[in-house]
Amino acid sequence: MLLPYLVLLVTLSACGETPAGKVATPGDRAVLEQLADAYRAVADEYPVQPSGMRPEGRRQFVQQVFQKAGYDHRATLLALAAAGTGKATQEHRDLAELLLMPYRGLAGDELEKLASGDELAAVRTLRRATQ
Repeated sequence: MLLPYLVLLVTLSACGETPAGKVATPGDRAVLEQLADAYRAVADEYPVQPSGMRPEGRRQFVQQVFQKAGYDHRATLLALAAAGTGKATQEHRDLAELLLMPYRGLAGDELEKLASGDELAAVRTLRRATQ
């Protein structure tokens, strides 16, 4: 179970970026601090807290957080889902929570309106892994 994660981590470290963009490395405290700083900066630009936003707004908010920190939300979502969270650290869980923020409380058609294809599969995978 750990082997796929190590292979993905080595691959991501070697290339640094995916075709979609730079992946926020799971388990890296410095990455989480960059995302936290970006979260606060982006939150200051909105008149309402993310928890009070509609799902589409939360998705846009989280994408902006990742972009401001220099990472790609979609690429990170797909990478973390592929890596799994078998022996996840608190940093893994924190990253998964941020990635899943837009999809919180959504099911069925609502979820499928916000995510599709490989993103939808990644969301479902991370949800199962973090429950």
